[in-house]
Amino acid sequence: MVERFLIALRTGQLQELMEILAPDVVFIADGGGLAAAARTPIHGLERIAKILARANRAVETFETKSVWLNGAPAGLIEINSEPAAVSVTVENGHVTRIYVMVNPRKLTRLNEPSELAR
Repeated sequence: MVERFLIALRTGQLQELMEILAPDVVFIADGGGLAAAARTPIHGLERIAKILARANRAVETFETKSVWLNGAPAGLIEINSEPAAVSVTVENGHVTRIYVMVNPRKLTRLNEPSELAR
């Protein structure tokens, strides 16, 4: 599902996004005050699908690849060579939550194993 989401996002396929997003999907972004990001969660299938498709058309280069984030499949997105990570929650075959990380401090260890410590 993550790969399907990334392909739809990269290609700007609004219909594909509409098919995989749940009606009550929520989009959350974290810029950490260091990068531009939505300040409040965005709710709703149509609104989020249109925003994602429009964002794709507004950039010069948009690349995606699969990575591991917090022990789960996720995606690394590069928008005009600026990195972001995206993870999704899937329930009943639909994406119910999209979490986008653009905070550069939190992006430094993508795809690397983390050591657990107490």
